[in-house]
Amino acid sequence: MEQGSSAEKWGKQKPEVLIVDDPYRSFQSLPRLISREAFSVNWVPDEHQGLELLRRNPEKDWIVIVDLKSSGMGGAGFLHQARQIVSGAAILVTSPLGPFLYKDGSFFEFSGPSLRQEINKILYGIAQRPGTPSALATKSQARPELRDGFGTMVGRSEKINEIYRLILNLRNSSATVMIQGESGTGKELIARMIHQNSRRREKPFVAVNCGAIPAALVESELFGHERGAFTGAVCQKKGRFEVAHGGTLFLDEIGELGKDLQVKLLRVLQEREFQRVGGNRTLKADVRIIAATSQDLKSCMQAGDFREDLYYRLNVVPIEAPPLRDRREDIPLLLDHFFKKISRSMGCPEPSISPEARRAMIRYSYPGNVRELANIVERLLVTCPDGKIRLGDLPREMQEDDRREGQSPEMLRELPDAGVPLREVERELILKTLERASGNKRAAAEMLGITRRLLYLRLMEYGLVQGKNRHRA
Repeated sequence: MEQGSSAEKWGKQKPEVLIVDDPYRSFQSLPRLISREAFSVNWVPDEHQGLELLRRNPEKDWIVIVDLKSSGMGGAGFLHQARQIVSGAAILVTSPLGPFLYKDGSFFEFSGPSLRQEINKILYGIAQRPGTPSALATKSQARPELRDGFGTMVGRSEKINEIYRLILNLRNSSATVMIQGESGTGKELIARMIHQNSRRREKPFVAVNCGAIPAALVESELFGHERGAFTGAVCQKKGRFEVAHGGTLFLDEIGELGKDLQVKLLRVLQEREFQRVGGNRTLKADVRIIAATSQDLKSCMQAGDFREDLYYRLNVVPIEAPPLRDRREDIPLLLDHFFKKISRSMGCPEPSISPEARRAMIRYSYPGNVRELANIVERLLVTCPDGKIRLGDLPREMQEDDRREGQSPEMLRELPDAGVPLREVERELILKTLERASGNKRAAAEMLGITRRLLYLRLMEYGLVQGKNRHRA
């Protein structure tokens, strides 16, 4: 977050975070994980000192963290008294089942984030204004509306819709974002959507792949160099930080950055200024940083390959880009999207796809994620010039994956002497297909090669659904 942006976003002061610890000092390490650029952090050893701090500063915007099992007056007793002192405070209560939020007289459940690992994401969501109390929390009786797409992003799964909502919550902020996910999951696309929906959208979006630049040139690429700074530096060159001034700098594969460059990047994030290689003039860095990686940075930190302080500087708002196998209900949407998009770019009509081929494409596991799906679509459009795609036209691995999926259910591999009722086989197949499709009936029906209406009738027949509103269409 650039200098001064906290005050611009939140008003005259940052939100105050109050961490109320217990006798076991369970939260002692929590303050250092919280972004000081976005929040003012206060730690107290017990509930009594926490209430006293609230009484001295009732006019501030408080986010309070307290454990439900705290000794002394107990988490519930603290909640009651804190509400009387600062009725509008957001109180984050930790419990064995995970954190929940109390705000404005309502309780909100979190969708499973770990408090320590995602503390900045949780706090940032709570502090959004105007809007809901949290980007992550929803009332248990209310389900957020799902969208089929967001700008150039396509998908309607729960995981992808969470990303849509987070992008919207980031639109008035310049907070640093860390996107983690496997190769091909669309991390750069997420970064571009964050930029295009932000106040910086009229300024440049500059992408740097830290793993694709030779180590000796990374510093020059990021910060620029002066003429004569090294052999071959025949003129002054602006670095990516200068080019992205006022906009967004996307640092892809940040885990590939060398230790010496990590130190320099950390300084830029802290001071918001830098110098060109070979120069002595200090330049300001007014950029929004979005980093991305396909590596497990926590393992890299344990191995000593990535700095812990840099990780927490970058991980203010973490976003997880889910692999395609974890959002299988998006595959039909993505297939339709890429067939339309690539057909249009190639100047050819959309092809007709046989039911067997489409079913195999939906069932395929896509280890290369969305990038592999797009590449397969383009390959099929090139190799099937007659505009017809059949099962035999698909890549061999896709056909083999489809044959494995089409094998008999487990109960038929060792068929009992008395046989198996057809209803049981069909019921198990439907259940497994729905599980594979993450509960999406449209995707499940396509995988089964039947209509959505027939699938719904079978669900009714087997007692797997009681009302239409209980399942996604």
